[in-house]
Formats: sequence, C-alpha cells, structure tokens
Amino acid sequence: MALALARANGLRATGRNPSPFDAELIEYYADLLGQFGHTLDLAQLASGRSIGYPELASAVVADLGIDEPDLILLAYAIPDLHPLKTVATYVNHLFGDQACSMALSEQGLQAPYTALRMADAYQCDQALILVLEQTTLPYRDPLVHDTPLSDTAVALVFERADGDFQRPWSGTPAELTAMIDQCSDTLVVAGPWVCTDRGFDLHRCGPGTYCTSVWLALAENYQRWQGEYRHVLLCDVDPRTGDAHAVRVDLR
Repeated sequence: MALALARANGLRATGRNPSPFDAELIEYYADLLGQFGHTLDLAQLASGRSIGYPELASAVVADLGIDEPDLILLAYAIPDLHPLKTVATYVNHLFGDQACSMALSEQGLQAPYTALRMADAYQCDQALILVLEQTTLPYRDPLVHDTPLSDTAVALVFERADGDFQRPWSGTPAELTAMIDQCSDTLVVAGPWVCTDRGFDLHRCGPGTYCTSVWLALAENYQRWQGEYRHVLLCDVDPRTGDAHAVRVDLR
C-alpha cells in the first residue's frame, strides 16, 4: 500500500503580534545562548513578528475537514518562539487526543521527508503532517534574516491507497540533478537551492522559505496539480548541509 496525498492547506502569515518575551523568558534565552557562546539580541527580538507555531498550526488545520487522524507529525527546522510549548501535543488536542503525535527537528529541511518515512512505517490509515516555519529569534541567523524567510505553515493529510510508496531519498546535489533529468511523467517541484536545466514539468519555488518550501508549493497548487499529474517529485538541497532530499508523492 502507498501513502497518497488526500488534502492540503498552506498558509503565509501576515501581520504582527505583541512580543511574548517577558523578563523570565528573556533571562532563560540569555542563559541558553550563553552556553553556546552567543549573546541575546533584543533588537532582533523586537523586529520579529512573534507568530509562533501554536498560532500557525491552529490556522492551517482549521478547515482541513478531518476528524481524528491516527498519526500527527510536526516537522520544523527553525525553533519556536516559546521553548516550553509542546505544539504536536496541542494539535493532537485539537483533534480529540486520540492520535499518536510527535515532533521532528534538528534535521533542517530534511524533517518533512523523515516525517513521511515515519508515517509510512507507522502503517496508519490517515496521517496529518504539519510543516511549520517562524522567523522571530533571540539571535541573528543569516539564513532566516538575510534570505529573508517568512512565517509559513503547511498541513498535509496522507491516506493509504493502492500502489507502492517510494521512501524519501537523500544524496548529493549532482545525484539529484541526474534524478530530475531522468524523471518522466512527473511534475518536479524544486526548492530554491536545486540546480536543474529541466525545461518542462517543473515548478521552481522562489526564495523566502526553507523547511516549508516545496511543501507549501504542493499545498497551494494541490487541486490544480491533482487534475494534471498523478505524481509530483518534491526535491530540495539544504543550504546548511549541502545534502539533497527528494520524495515522490502520489496525488489522489
């Protein structure tokens, strides 16, 4: 059996919230960053939009049209605003506290690919995968602030279907380019750091997203692509590690 995409929502957040950083939380971050040789940047905090993962998650799942998924996986690469909020458990509560839920981090943009691998191994009937990205940090991060990244969220519902599931792939950028060149009858959704001269069946994601890039494109174009393609190849190269990642997703 295969995992096939059944529903998808994407969100590009706008606006700005009041800063949630009180004196106690600022002291916590100052101590934490000091252990790694970094200094708390209050100006960086003040310039942030303060849109955290609970808010992004609530908004992106609001009209998904599902009741009780079997599995909820949260994938992210940029840490959340508040270090003490368990967002995967919070989302589970929104759906009735009946799912197995967990978060995947510290993998860069590989995290959503790992989430798909885990959903396949779990053998559930319905899996909800959230890919979240927020940009308010108590320190300067060149990837976040020089790109610059935006606050985005993706909700993907995968269900069991006939066929074979091709597990996510990892390799070098050169190997990914060769894979794209050999890919036929499939739309290639390429992240900002993918090099390819492919001139057909290609959707190129622009700058402004990191972990969410190809997944946000999939969510925003899902209904249109569903009528044109049976499969899409999602692929990207992590600028932090240089590793390439790809997975073929079946559209129901």
